[in-house]
Amino acid sequence: MKNYDLKHIAFHVLVGLYFIWLLLFCILLSIAINNVLESKTPDIAGLLLLWISLNFVMGTLLFVVIQLFRNRSLLGRVILYSYGGLTVAAVITVFLIMNKV
Repeated sequence: MKNYDLKHIAFHVLVGLYFIWLLLFCILLSIAINNVLESKTPDIAGLLLLWISLNFVMGTLLFVVIQLFRNRSLLGRVILYSYGGLTVAAVITVFLIMNKV
C-alpha cells in the first residue's frame, strides 16, 4: 500500500473543485447568454453580472493555487487551456451583458 502525503491529497481535492467550478461556471455563462439573447427578464442581468464576477474571482483563485503546485503534465495543460478559454468566454459574456443593459 502506498503512502500519500497531504500535498498530493490537497492537489487532487483542488483539481476536483476546479472541475466542479468549471462545470458550474459554464452553466452560469450559458444562462447569462440565454438571458441576453432572449431578453425575457432584463432585470436579472445585473445579478448575473455579479455572479459571473464573483465566480470568476473564485475560479481565478483556484487556478492560481493549482498553478503553485507546478504540475507540468497533461492535466496541467488541460487546466491551463480550459481556464484560458473560459476567461475569454466570460469576458465576451460580460461585454454582451453590458451592451444589452
